[in-house]
Amino acid sequence: MSKPRPESAIHVASHQTLKERGVIVVSGKRRRIAVFAEGESVFAVENNCPHMGFPLDKGSVKDGMLTCHWHQARFDLRSGCTFDLWADDVARHQAWLEAGEVYVAPEPAHPLGEAEHRQRLIRGLEQNIGLVQAKSILALLEAGVSLQSIVREVVRFASANLTGISEGMIRLGCVTRVFDYLSRRTRYKALYYAIRQIGEETSQSTPRRPRQALADTSHGLATLKQWMRQWVQTRHRDGAERTVLTALEQLPGEDVADLVFGGATERLYANGGHLLEDCNKAFELTELLGDEEAVNLIPLAIPGMTSGRGREESTNWHHPVEIVEPLRHLERRLPADLEGSRTGSWRATESLRGTLLGDDPLLIIERLEAALSDGAPPDCLAREVCYAAALRLARFATSNEVTDWFNPQHTFIYGNAVYQAVRRSAAPDVVRGIFHGAISVYMDRYLNVPPARLPSERGSGKELPEVGEALLKLLLTELDQRANVERAADIVSRYVTLDQDFTALIDTLTLATVREDLDFHSLQVLEAGVNQCCAWDQGPECEQILVGVVRNLAAHCPTRRAGDQTAEIAQRLHNGEKIFEGES
Repeated sequence: MSKPRPESAIHVASHQTLKERGVIVVSGKRRRIAVFAEGESVFAVENNCPHMGFPLDKGSVKDGMLTCHWHQARFDLRSGCTFDLWADDVARHQAWLEAGEVYVAPEPAHPLGEAEHRQRLIRGLEQNIGLVQAKSILALLEAGVSLQSIVREVVRFASANLTGISEGMIRLGCVTRVFDYLSRRTRYKALYYAIRQIGEETSQSTPRRPRQALADTSHGLATLKQWMRQWVQTRHRDGAERTVLTALEQLPGEDVADLVFGGATERLYANGGHLLEDCNKAFELTELLGDEEAVNLIPLAIPGMTSGRGREESTNWHHPVEIVEPLRHLERRLPADLEGSRTGSWRATESLRGTLLGDDPLLIIERLEAALSDGAPPDCLAREVCYAAALRLARFATSNEVTDWFNPQHTFIYGNAVYQAVRRSAAPDVVRGIFHGAISVYMDRYLNVPPARLPSERGSGKELPEVGEALLKLLLTELDQRANVERAADIVSRYVTLDQDFTALIDTLTLATVREDLDFHSLQVLEAGVNQCCAWDQGPECEQILVGVVRNLAAHCPTRRAGDQTAEIAQRLHNGEKIFEGES
């Protein structure tokens, strides 16, 4: 039954006039409204097609069905629901026919609230419809819904529909880590950049089959670690997953970290470093959302752990220098190396930094072990290795192929993951990851031949603006052009040297990253760079870290930015803008 017409209802025209014209557009409270005559009935919907904003009054009506003429999206006039799920439903307005006159409500009959936008986001993920995802994210952010709440919805959907940690989940984890630095616009685009990838992945994945913890048992860490080592070595996913689930029920967080990261480092630099970062992101998302999400997140790292390949299976860690055997011998000494007290005043010498960037892998292992024996805190040592990895990016020779950036990208991302891991647990099986990362830094040495000169060494950039806002605007402009690697480095170096606002720089770098159609590596490098700048308390190392970050980004820009185009269209649709010139 139709609701009584309120005084706020808008007079449209006489019924006869509407029937003669077929459709009349009026201005509602927030949107323009298309009022249609269908036989003796009248119906009204928002005039912008929810798919791409084409004016629906330019469409056609037959048998109660409205068809948009641009992409042929079809809608039920009575409800506003679409028959073509990629188009999204159109908002319906109540219409009245009284004494031969037509009236319409200025606002939709069923305004969408937070619960509806959550459902809409999940529907967009289920159907892999980017515009629906984007509009839902915008609406939730505008309603003041917290990051944790949005991410929890997405993580629960992803964990039920993916069989492992995916690129989309890594993207999402990176976004959560830099979220506090971001402006409203960048937050939206960054979340969409991550969530649309999850929608793509789940549309092609089989649902996950959950395992369960061992029932009615109580096992200590030593037993669970022994089992985990066996499951990793024999590639037994079910055994490893049940062991981890049991640990989540019975062990404190530090011991769970020892078990999981120890399993991830059982193979040397497994999966090109990705495995440890997968585990790291599972822990970071759990820390954001709460321990109750651990059973959904941590087990997702297990398939990669049990199926992964380590560098002990590759030739270059055996020849021309045998590295694997010394690393395995080191593992047996690490418990004793870590027995002594740690000193918070420990600082790396320039000699150690030179060794880390040198060409003697056995000396690298020796010097790092000596530092541990001398009381170096594992997280400080991990930070040094990660800084060396950042310098590989900062000094990457552009004479290399573009695809060669992947090696130092992986090393830097891995180094940051190790740093995070040893802060959760400094157990020997976790600390050994520091050495694996250091050897990967060594393996990347030829990509610095010849080494690119740092901006401070070139003495360049003095002609650049001295105002931070102008520098950031110039940076985005430079990233619109292909491979402006050194120019981008000069801008960031000058910005940092002038001690400009760190938050604004990270916001700009994030926007510059997520607007591109890039895979997750550049965002991972950026997030690792932000984390390492914080680890160094924004000290002098930050300039070179961020130079490495932006050089890597500039080498891969610009792309077609198709994803960003969808985000922009969704923003304009959400704002009710006229997307097409000439709309009546």
